[in-house]
Amino acid sequence: MSGPSLQRLRVFVTVADTGGITAAARALGMAQSSVSTHLRHLEAEMGSNRLFDRTAGALSLTPAGETLLGYARRVLDTYAEAVNSLQQLGHGPVRGTLSIGGTSTAGEGALPRLLVAYAQRHPLVDLDLRIDNTTETLRRLDAGKVGLAVVADAEPGSGPDRVLVAEEPQAVIAAADHPLAGATTIGPDVLRGSTVLVREPGSTTRAYQLELLQRWGIPRTRVWTLSSTAAIVHAVAAGLGIACVTQGAADAALRLGRVAQLHLDPAPATRPVHLVLRRGRSLSGPEQAFVTLAREGTPS
Repeated sequence: MSGPSLQRLRVFVTVADTGGITAAARALGMAQSSVSTHLRHLEAEMGSNRLFDRTAGALSLTPAGETLLGYARRVLDTYAEAVNSLQQLGHGPVRGTLSIGGTSTAGEGALPRLLVAYAQRHPLVDLDLRIDNTTETLRRLDAGKVGLAVVADAEPGSGPDRVLVAEEPQAVIAAADHPLAGATTIGPDVLRGSTVLVREPGSTTRAYQLELLQRWGIPRTRVWTLSSTAAIVHAVAAGLGIACVTQGAADAALRLGRVAQLHLDPAPATRPVHLVLRRGRSLSGPEQAFVTLAREGTPS
């Protein structure tokens, strides 16, 4: 008895990841009718077990679908490993797709620098990049929706599943016409009553920003939440408040004179950026090539 084809398993996993036939068809470059046909054939091969329930127009995995999903991911991963191993035996160029997640902070500096160097070294590899906050990025990594993740965090050190790729400098910014713009060094108490803009829950940047506030002890601050670093920089420029962001995120606005940098004492510490690997999973060729590049050191 023959089993399901790799293509049907790939279609099934894509439908599970995207949550619908229309989205899966778009991701795979297939007609919706072809996606539906693959699923019907796969269900028949699985003993007529329904793999998805449709509720109010949305698809959700049945218990049979949940069971198959883990096996399908492993089959596809194993096939990709076999292809990559054969390519390496033939000393051919790295091919395939690098699926990688990144946090907003990493995406403002370290990750683009790494990807530029990677693209120059491996021009035949396609890129699938997902940017989100830390919680969502690591959730995608654990679920196998991305193969690697580059995240900013406040934890030093490294391990077999973590590679330190950068130390990102930080900047405290305010509106260009802020009364303290241009001051050499200021103490936190001078910012009494300021509104401080921070990232949303789920972002390690938020934890870093709140820890800074506690360390500085600025009296009577108000803390307002915005869901992206870019939005925070724009809000600061408009005079909504002050914020601590990566130097890379602030540089353009600083050059244009839209914001001013405040030199607080003590200055904010740099933030480490790590490449995170999913434990217990072999790397594909494109992923291994990216890890090799990251271990060599972050391009300047």
